[in-house]
Amino acid sequence: MKVDQKTVTAHRAAILEQAGRLFRRRGIDGVAVAEITGAAGLTHGAFYGHFPSKTALAAESCRATLERSAERWRKRAEAARRDGIDPFAALVDAYLAPAARDSREASCVLASLGHEASRDPDLQAAMAAGIEALARVLEELIAERRPRAKPAARAEAALAALAAMNGGLNLARLLAHDPKRSAAALKAAAALAKRAADRRI
Repeated sequence: MKVDQKTVTAHRAAILEQAGRLFRRRGIDGVAVAEITGAAGLTHGAFYGHFPSKTALAAESCRATLERSAERWRKRAEAARRDGIDPFAALVDAYLAPAARDSREASCVLASLGHEASRDPDLQAAMAAGIEALARVLEELIAERRPRAKPAARAEAALAALAAMNGGLNLARLLAHDPKRSAAALKAAAALAKRAADRRI
């Protein structure tokens, strides 16, 4: 029985959604294809009608998840503006919140899977595309703060802020056995990211 295109699209989206969730929770190597398709309500065999391999799925999932994160960042920034809150600070604080530290599944795929993807050339390009999507959002917000800054300076500041955010979240996770030290890592990373936006580092 032939499946219509709408259903095919829905199945692919379900696989990507479940893959992104499971990969963030347990790592790419820690999840089997059958688990992903099962979580999506599909058979194992259906997977290969959408993706040639788990690596191909992981690449598309990482890129798509980061691009969706970039859109959520824009919406969060707009909501912060409406509430009279600094939008850049709102993004940083949400990224480095204790809840993000404590739940890999709910946090940024960059922090949850970046270390794993960096070892796999097949995943690096997809992850890099997603990183650029996040960096563009930060650049836009930095442009609001520093309208006279040159594009190269804004790009550098965005990468510095993103590095502080990602590194800080990972460091806080590594220090989770010491709650005070872990919280201090989140606070320090947030301060560093905000200083980067204002070029005070």
